Amino acid sequence: MKKNFYIFFAIGAILLSGCWTFNETEYPSVECTRAKNSATNLTLAVTGFESVFVDYEAITGYSTVYVPSRHCRRHWLPGRYETVSTVTYVPTRRSTDIFLTRARELFEQSGFLIGASVPAVSVEVRFEGPFSSSSDLNRSIAWALGTIFFCDYSAQEWTAKLRIRDNATGRLLFNRDYAQRYEANVFSLIPLFGPPACRETSPAQMQSWCLFALTERTVADATAFLSTIE
Repeated sequence: MKKNFYIFFAIGAILLSGCWTFNETEYPSVECTRAKNSATNLTLAVTGFESVFVDYEAITGYSTVYVPSRHCRRHWLPGRYETVSTVTYVPTRRSTDIFLTRARELFEQSGFLIGASVPAVSVEVRFEGPFSSSSDLNRSIAWALGTIFFCDYSAQEWTAKLRIRDNATGRLLFNRDYAQRYEANVFSLIPLFGPPACRETSPAQMQSWCLFALTERTVADATAFLSTIE
């Protein structure tokens, strides 16, 4: 009896342990360049790096519905009204400055001056996305059906535009466009319901992953360019 208990306990623990990621995009490896020479006195205005997340808030309530008459065991049950509970998911949009904060931290750690009243140079980054293709949707369906809903696949892509300008003249000093893609495969022992609940393939997690990666990539290139200014 005790042995069976441990077996059932182990199976239950595995089922409740969530899901596993067996294929995930590798996070880009970048390094910021330290300010040197006169660049150590270069004052920067860092703008952009804005993003909006969509959250869904569950609103519970009640609704009255009419149940039509039906036949049951040689008898007809008359129609009647019933009150049932309802759940409505309302989307809410929230902006965040976590990527702007991260960018400013990286610039300061690299030796550049942030927050001057009259900055000499402006560094701006704009995000766009998410983007996905029909092939991503087809691949997701194929993974779900092919594994009898034990696995899931998700992908998302974001872009960024980096622009560096001289504030005195408005001249564009440096610009570059970026694209960052994230994709992952997950597996769960709870088919159908387990894989979609995995954190790694949630839209918010994929968005955060891509935008943090783009933030570090753009700042790395910006510091490399700014460190050469005499």
